[in-house]
Amino acid sequence: MKYLPIAFVICGLAANLSASTITILNPNFDAQVLAPGTATGSGAGFNPITDWNQNDVVNTGYSVYNPVATSYPGGVPGGNNVADVFSDGTTASIWQFLATDLQANDTYTLTGYAGFRLDTNIFGAGLDACNGNAMVEAGGNVLNAPVVGGNINGSGCTLGTFTQFTISFTTGANPAGLGQPLEIVLETLGTGSPYEPSELDFTGIALSDSAGSGSGSGVPEPATFGTMAGALALCIFRFRRRTA
Repeated sequence: MKYLPIAFVICGLAANLSASTITILNPNFDAQVLAPGTATGSGAGFNPITDWNQNDVVNTGYSVYNPVATSYPGGVPGGNNVADVFSDGTTASIWQFLATDLQANDTYTLTGYAGFRLDTNIFGAGLDACNGNAMVEAGGNVLNAPVVGGNINGSGCTLGTFTQFTISFTTGANPAGLGQPLEIVLETLGTGSPYEPSELDFTGIALSDSAGSGSGSGVPEPATFGTMAGALALCIFRFRRRTA
C-alpha cells in the first residue's frame, strides 16, 4: 500500500503537465521599441499596435507607450511597454485572434495587468474613470461573462499602479463557439460622456488552459505520456504483487 499514494501523486503531476500556456503574440507590447517616456504617434490617435486589432472609431485612441516613473513609480510588470487604450465617451477595444481553438470541457485562465496612469491631467490628476473589461471570446461569443460596468473597475484602480486581473472559466460539453479560434479582447469602457474620459494601460497578457491546447492540438506532450505510463506501471506492479 505504501506505493499507492506515490502513484496517485505521479498521476496528479501528469495531469498538471498537460496544462499549457496558449500563445499570444506581443503580450507585453514590447514589439515596438520605444525610448522611455515616448509613445507611438503623438497624443490620442489610431496608432497601430503590433499583432493587435483595434476599433478605430470616433472618440477612441490607441498607442504603445514606454512609461517612466512619473506615470508608474513602481515600473511596468513583465516588460517595458504598455498598450494605451483611451476612451472619450465611446468604448475602446483591442483584440487578437489566437491560433488555438476553443475546446469542450476545458478550464481557461486569462491573466494580465491594467494600469491607471498617474500623469494624465486632462481633468486633474488622473482621468475621471477607470473601467474596463478583459474577455476571452470564440466565434463572437463572450466565454467569461463580463461584470456589468467592467471586470476592471474604479474600485480596484489606484493611480500610478498596475492591478493584476485573473479571470477563469470552464467550458461545458458544447460551448458556444466550440472549435472556433479563441480571441482576447481588452476594453476601456466609455461612460457615454466626452467630459468623463477613461484610459487604461494593459500589459502582461497571458492565457492558459487545463487540457493542454496551447499547441492547438489538445494532445499531451511526449513527456506527459511518459509520466502517465510510469505511474500506471507502478500501479499495475503493486497490484500484481498484492494478488500474487
